[in-house]
Formats: sequence, structure tokens, C-alpha cells
Amino acid sequence: MPAPQMPTQSLFDPSKLADIQLPEAITFWPPAPGWWLLLALSIIILLVIIYFIKRKPPIKTATVKQLKSQAMKELHAIKKRYKAQLIDNEADNYSQKKAITHASVKELSIFLRRYALSLYHREKVASLTDQQWLALLDNTYYGKPHSNQSTPLFSEKYADLLTKTPYQSVEKVIDHVLLDELFASSESLIKKSAPLFAHKNIQQEKQNV
Repeated sequence: MPAPQMPTQSLFDPSKLADIQLPEAITFWPPAPGWWLLLALSIIILLVIIYFIKRKPPIKTATVKQLKSQAMKELHAIKKRYKAQLIDNEADNYSQKKAITHASVKELSIFLRRYALSLYHREKVASLTDQQWLALLDNTYYGKPHSNQSTPLFSEKYADLLTKTPYQSVEKVIDHVLLDELFASSESLIKKSAPLFAHKNIQQEKQNV
């Protein structure tokens, strides 16, 4: 009786194995939709920043008419307050009346300085004192150097009121008639000089171009 045959064991052949299929490498292109959205948003933000950096906002300034109206309104308010206080204190002592007049002169002096700052560059006005300050008022009032005038108005007539009185004791006697004339001259100054405001704005716009 023949011996039973053992099953033949097949030999392992590596060459017949299939290649290993590796996943595709991760790349940055094309980017995911979220990256596109982020890029677009970044560009928009950058453009907005550049726009606001380079954009020169229009200079919003008051017109000559508005300046004149506002200046007149403030001047009349100072004068009205001065007159009303004198009437209210008519029966009071003389010292109180002098204090009211002194305060009004000081307020009017400050007003004229503020008005000049609206007409000229700050550097031209802020440092002026005494005769230089009065000369500027005369130049503004007459429209030319006051030396061409026979009687400089502010440099002579109102010199003490504008350069000395505001810094002196309230006990100093002030001429009420002269103060009334200063109010009138200040009103004329505004009427004559308001167009200088337009010239100042034109110069500023040229500098900002």
C-alpha cells in the first residue's frame, strides 16, 4: 500500500506582491476655500487702511459770513454784559463799578486776541506783545501798515486800555467813554477784516495739498 502523499507547500515569491499604495502627499495648493476667504478679507482690510492713511479729509472751515456773525455776537455779548452789570450795580459803591469795568476791558482784550488768531496763523499772533500787538490791530483795521496813517487808532488811542489796564489793579479809574469807543472800533475792525479769514483758509489748503 503506497504511503499517503503530503500536500506540496508553495514557495513564497516576493516579486509577485503588489506595490504599497501610499496616500498622496499633502500640498498647499490649491488652498482650501477657507484660505481663499481669509486672503480676500486681508486684502480688503489692507486696502481700507491704505485709503484712510492717504485720504485727506476736506477742511471744514467757517465761511467769512459765519466768522463775522459769530465775532459780532460775542462782542455784543461782552458789551451787553458790561452795561447790564453797571445798571444792576448803579446804587452800589464806586469800587464795584471799577471792578466791573476792569473785568470788561480784560474780556474785550482777550476777545480781540482770539479774533486775531482766527485771521492769522497762531505763530504770528501768540508771541506779540505791547506795541507789536497794537500794530497788528492797526494793520488789520486799516488794511495796511499803520505808519501810513496820521493817527494810529489802536497803537495810540487804545494803547493803555489793551496793554496796561488788563494787568493793573482794579482800582485804576477807566474812562467809560473811551471804553465805549473801543467797543465801536472793535466792531469796525471785525467788519473790515473778516475777509482775511478766507485768505488764511486758502493758504492752509495750499499747504495741505
